[in-house]
This record gives sequence, C-alpha cells and structure tokens, in this order.
Amino acid sequence: MTPKQRLSLIVFQNYECEACRLQGIRIKREPNELEIHRIKAGVDGGDYVNHRNLMVLCSKHHEILSSALRKTMRIQA
Repeated sequence: MTPKQRLSLIVFQNYECEACRLQGIRIKREPNELEIHRIKAGVDGGDYVNHRNLMVLCSKHHEILSSALRKTMRIQA
C-alpha cells in the first residue's frame, strides 16, 4: 500500500478509528495515529489492494484485534 492509498483510506474514514466509532467515540486523529488492519490476514490470501479487506484503526484497537486474532490462530508474536 502506498502512502497515498493509505491516506485516502484514512480520509474516507474521516480520520476516525472504525472500532472507536462503533463504540460511539468520534475522535478525529492525525494520520500517523491511525493504522491499517487487514481483515483477512496475508497468510490467508488477504492483501492491501481490496479496500473491503481493510480497516482504519487507532493503535490501541489495532493491537487488541491483532492480539485476539493471534491467540485464536495460536500464533505467537
């Protein structure tokens, strides 16, 4: 994913973490405070090309989600 593609995804999500928004928290963040998460992992064929496979998350929610997925898949990191 290029920096331009990353930024356009963040702009599309209105500079907000999707998980925070689901909880009713609407905080606009700087682009460097947001991370792109692949819903379908790379090992399962997920990529950064299909925007439907991507989520914009704050670092806190990205870590929570990634950690939960690693535990579910029994992957140590």
